[in-house]
Amino acid sequence: DVMTDVLFKVRDMLDGGGQPLPVDATPGAYYVCTIHRPDNTDSPERLAAIIGSLASLEQPVFLLAHPRLVSLAAKHGIELEQGAVRVASPLAYPQLVHAVRNSAGVITDSGGLQKEAFLLRTPCTTIRPETEWVETVELGWNVLVSRDLSVLADTVRRPAPAATDATPYGDGHAAERTVAALIQAFGG
Repeated sequence: DVMTDVLFKVRDMLDGGGQPLPVDATPGAYYVCTIHRPDNTDSPERLAAIIGSLASLEQPVFLLAHPRLVSLAAKHGIELEQGAVRVASPLAYPQLVHAVRNSAGVITDSGGLQKEAFLLRTPCTTIRPETEWVETVELGWNVLVSRDLSVLADTVRRPAPAATDATPYGDGHAAERTVAALIQAFGG
């Protein structure tokens, strides 16, 4: 999976410098959150319940709010910044990787961020009834929360998942293998 290649390259690039966190927080003492799917944002009741659950968490929740989310919250009359929730703008990819690596966990409904959290070995709670990345759940690094948002606090406070060397999405060398296969097949 070349997505793994890109993530590992960015991760390794970040290892070289003492970059500040892109959010005003103590490493390991905050959550990174993204919510954008229509199932979670289009209904005022559903969005209010999600924000209320996030607001009740014990550590700051940096909600990287897409303009669509901000617009819908305003339309629904929902204040995003409440309780533990701190609203921030979406981050550039390297800053997102840095924020996730240094967080206590990720709370999201994003498909890609679930997988990236796993690859960075950061616990993830996904606010969806299902995931395309079932390996993240099977390996204990991702918990699905759907209708019953009352369990959100328990899922983010769960013990750290068991360490794993599993590489269901590759080891960061997919692009190299692809180029080698193309050269072998077509000469070079």
